[in-house]
Amino acid sequence: MHLLSAPPRRLHLHPTTLTLALSLLARTSHATASASASDDHLITAARIKVQLFATPSFLNEVSVDAYNGQCLSLDNNLIDGRVHSVLVGGHDVRSVLLRDDYWSCRFYDNYTCNTDDNLDSFLSIPDGANNLGSIGWGTRIHGLRCRNSFPGDT
Repeated sequence: MHLLSAPPRRLHLHPTTLTLALSLLARTSHATASASASDDHLITAARIKVQLFATPSFLNEVSVDAYNGQCLSLDNNLIDGRVHSVLVGGHDVRSVLLRDDYWSCRFYDNYTCNTDDNLDSFLSIPDGANNLGSIGWGTRIHGLRCRNSFPGDT
């Protein structure tokens, strides 16, 4: 018998298998929606969460609240001078990339965030950065200031 002349086969699923598959799909959709809803607490009009990761990142993560326009010193923080990568406004890359807001942060090589006129003393990041050591910032971050620039702000 030739392959082309064979009758088509039907896929038979056991009712339990189909129920489990639909249940898993529903839970996955609900978990994704819940994760999006729970990320709302990461960003408000006055505050944004910033995740700071030290090397190795899976051993040392610090989440800080950055208030609009205020300097946040990392003095007396275990991650001070050890920041290797950052995420602004989310716990993972996907949620950071899905953000739709006007927040951005400057990371400073000092504790007072007072050197905006010297471009070599701060690093501006709107979303996230990995391997800050590759650009010479692996041990330089000591403070940060984030700003929510609503459209029309000056």
